Amino acid sequence: MAWTIGVIGVLLGTAAVRLPYKASAGSVPEEAKSMRIAYSIALGATGFYLFINGLYINFTGALGTFVDHWPVLFGGSATLGGLVVVAVAVALYKNVSLSVVSYFAAIIGVFLAVDALAILDYGLTRNPLLAALGYLSASGALWGSAIGINSDKKYLRWLFAVLAIIFAIAWLYQGANFTLGHLEP
Repeated sequence: MAWTIGVIGVLLGTAAVRLPYKASAGSVPEEAKSMRIAYSIALGATGFYLFINGLYINFTGALGTFVDHWPVLFGGSATLGGLVVVAVAVALYKNVSLSVVSYFAAIIGVFLAVDALAILDYGLTRNPLLAALGYLSASGALWGSAIGINSDKKYLRWLFAVLAIIFAIAWLYQGANFTLGHLEP
């Protein structure tokens, strides 16, 4: 799942720079339709995967197969994160304004910041600092979306792109650590 979250960060960061989205018009110009559709498909697939994983964690946690805090920590953030990415994908596909989706994303960013504090306060996961930094990087990118997506100023769009790429790097690093940790003999 961490690898998918990293891919989402790469997709959001590159889309912020490559798509000629006009906040003032609330859409991507017609000449970029092919790229817009391609991003919407990739984001829709990864967002759906994250959403389904989050639901799985929530439901299996409710059935008592996880320790009490895991469904809230991982399931809740994955479900909401997946949902916001699917919303971005649908908005891009329909070529409608991303403003409302970015506000939703910023609220999810608050949720992830609270998760990061919980990880640190309660010493959750094998490496609480690394996990909390991953959550905070995602939180920063989601907050940045509300600023970068709602302006036609190029430097704000780049700020969001940089935050999304930092978020991607953090989660790809976590994905590598998770993979290596699970494969450790």
